Amino acid sequence: MNTLGRYLGQAMAYLMFIAFVGYFSTSPSYVHVPADMALIKFTFSHAGKRVKEFDDTRSKEEMANLPPQLRKKKLSRERASLEVEFEMDGQMLFDKTIAPRGLARDLPSPIYERFLVPAGTHHFKVRMRDSIHVEGFNYFGEKTMTLKPLQTMIVDFDDIRNEFVIH
Repeated sequence: MNTLGRYLGQAMAYLMFIAFVGYFSTSPSYVHVPADMALIKFTFSHAGKRVKEFDDTRSKEEMANLPPQLRKKKLSRERASLEVEFEMDGQMLFDKTIAPRGLARDLPSPIYERFLVPAGTHHFKVRMRDSIHVEGFNYFGEKTMTLKPLQTMIVDFDDIRNEFVIH
């Protein structure tokens, strides 16, 4: 009788565990995007321009006296922070300065933001500055789009063509 009680208790424990996992695998329901909204993913990774081109102030004579392996000019690896603005219908959604990653601040600056917006026709503008040697913004993107409910729009930066892609 003792073993029968143990088996029944074990079976009850398994059934309770299965019921617990089964319930929480489907409930409570999670909605990623409400039915009347659209999603904008503002995401890209871009390396700013170098802060200083050359740190080397050695003369040609000094360079000639050095061994060949030390004659290279010292190139600064530090990159400028990105200044990024993203607006929809004249309202600013994103306005930040993103510092470059890495110990020497020489890696790209990553951006990833999600925005839930009402479905419909909207006008988008995106601006970015990636150099400390430039006044104002040096990259622009602008597009008017009609977003359907539950549609996902992506704003990206193409490093090859140096332009924003909104699709």
